Amino acid sequence: MFRKIIQKIIIFVKKQPRVWLVVSSFLILICLFLVLGYFLFKKTSFLQYFSRQKVEVAEQPKVEETPPVLKFRRLLDGIVVDSEEKINPPIFAVQVENMIDARPLSGISKADLVYEAISEAGITRLLAFYTPDNIVEEIGPVRSARPYYIDWAEEYGALYAHSGGSPEALGIVSSYEVLDLNEFSNGKYFWRSRQRYMPHNLYISTELLNKAFIAKGGEVKDDLAGWEFKDEVELDDRPSGKKEIKIYFSTETYEVGWEYDRGENDYLRYQADKIQKDKDGSEARAKNIVVQFVKMKILDSIGRKRAETIGSGEAIIFQDGARIDGTWRKEKRGARTKFFDKNGQEIKFNPGVTWVEVAPVGTEVEW
Repeated sequence: MFRKIIQKIIIFVKKQPRVWLVVSSFLILICLFLVLGYFLFKKTSFLQYFSRQKVEVAEQPKVEETPPVLKFRRLLDGIVVDSEEKINPPIFAVQVENMIDARPLSGISKADLVYEAISEAGITRLLAFYTPDNIVEEIGPVRSARPYYIDWAEEYGALYAHSGGSPEALGIVSSYEVLDLNEFSNGKYFWRSRQRYMPHNLYISTELLNKAFIAKGGEVKDDLAGWEFKDEVELDDRPSGKKEIKIYFSTETYEVGWEYDRGENDYLRYQADKIQKDKDGSEARAKNIVVQFVKMKILDSIGRKRAETIGSGEAIIFQDGARIDGTWRKEKRGARTKFFDKNGQEIKFNPGVTWVEVAPVGTEVEW
């Protein structure tokens, strides 16, 4: 059957070649249109399928929840720490000499907080604060206690390291909420350097301070009240030009200077018109400078002082290259000294090192 059909087609093509050419061309065109239509249909369906999938993805995006960033500020200095447990670590306070014979000092540039005040005659002495994670291999020279330094150490519930003290200081230290570390009875935690002569050669380290704290069963102060802290001012908002502070405690030897560094937004310390550097060459710098004016009176012929640290008085706060005139207030012994501007708003400090310059009322301060 199929063979007969083929034979008839062959005969027809021989007799009518032109007709066959037209018919075959028509058939070929139909086939081409059918093939083209098929592929167009498949392509459109393919694109529609993926377009529909994209729309569905766009309508239902995958949202990843970002956990909130928590800022835990350390109570001592406002430094951001990574957990709530680190907000209130053990605090060590070291009584450091500042006589000209003791210079250069050790470990002052690495302190987290420093108080400076006159100890006797016109000589200033420092109370430097540290935490266990602040590794300082040498701090000193360590010298004798005075009552008002114990008062400041008590604000923080600190381990208080010193070498002896005035009769008044030794008589009250045991009644204060401080962990007393007197070199006279705890010599193993101190050492004397052979590179200097006594009494300007006694030193301690944060490692030994921490060992003493543990051995004595030290505990942190649960009700420690921190200062308020803020973010630092941006560079464009900081003042330009030279900004200097001068505090005239007594003689030129104990004249203190602070020079503002706009780029670092901190202050470089000068002592007797020279940049104050530790024995290892590190410069003393601070983010905040506080001048706290207190009433002082002379106690004896040596020139030892008594300072009224409880109550209120005038204060000047320097931060971000600016001066803030205000007041200080301390309600009772053991409470934290707070600082306020003229409107009664508590000062917010920059996180980092603060130096509190405790000066007798009437001390000249230049800015």
